Amino acid sequence: MYTNKLVSIALCTYNGELYLEEQLNTLVEQTYKNIEIVIADDSSTDGTFEIIKKFADKHKSIKSFRNTQNLGFVKNFEKAIGECTGEFICLCDQDDLWDKSKIEKLVSHIGDSNLIYHNSNFIDENGVVIGFETMASKYNFYYGDSAIPFMLSNCVSGHAMMFSRKLIDYFLPLEEKFFHDWWITYVAFNLAEPVIYLDEVLVGYRQHSMSITDNFEIKESSQNVKNRHMINVNLPWLKKCATYKHNKQPFLAKKTYSLFKNFEKGKNRFGLFLFLAKNFDLVIYNPRLRKTSLSKLNYIRKLCYEKDRFYYQ
Repeated sequence: MYTNKLVSIALCTYNGELYLEEQLNTLVEQTYKNIEIVIADDSSTDGTFEIIKKFADKHKSIKSFRNTQNLGFVKNFEKAIGECTGEFICLCDQDDLWDKSKIEKLVSHIGDSNLIYHNSNFIDENGVVIGFETMASKYNFYYGDSAIPFMLSNCVSGHAMMFSRKLIDYFLPLEEKFFHDWWITYVAFNLAEPVIYLDEVLVGYRQHSMSITDNFEIKESSQNVKNRHMINVNLPWLKKCATYKHNKQPFLAKKTYSLFKNFEKGKNRFGLFLFLAKNFDLVIYNPRLRKTSLSKLNYIRKLCYEKDRFYYQ
């Protein structure tokens, strides 16, 4: 159904002069015209803010501000979201490339949902698509209505989501130590309205040495990361999820946190084994592991009884 509701784009910048102009062009040229572009610059020391001012002088849809001190990317996104006035809000990074029909397509498919997200390509420094994998094929996007899979992993990136402003009251404030897009996703999956996935590539997600995320391990610091092929367990994050007051499945969330907390202390391995055997497709969601029951049990056995399969933060 066609709608002309205002859509806000919350764009956060920090020393992004290299790719920012190219990204801004894809925003101001969106086919959906009822937009505002809210740019929060986190005290850049390069020419980023000069680029922003140049675009703002040409386009009335842009409103920008510059932090007097560096907040970090999570709190900067919180501030940018707070300045948005649209019925829907898209999060935006400074170095990606948006399909010009992205907002139009998301608005036409979101319906009554609180959050919709889409697929993306990986691009390099020159904007060229990397390989044949998309975000959906690399991260095995979740198709369901439970938030439990997002306690251990996340497939919904901030650049790919659009959410209703009604969702803001459920996820603010943001905590610096946790990824903002992961938390927004966990919250959205806990609410009554289903999250919608649009299976279209609508962003070129740029990979380079200055990216916050490192999907292709191109950063120098990633070459010898010991948990590359392990399951990462962040106990403070699990606790935050387990204690969220709007949990749709509070027992499962609390049980997941409790068992992994005890497992980290060397306790109740068998209890975790039984729990994962029963709830494997939720707690450790991965379509590639959906083979036989025997193969699942063998995988769980390795997780619970072979050393260092879980990496704790």
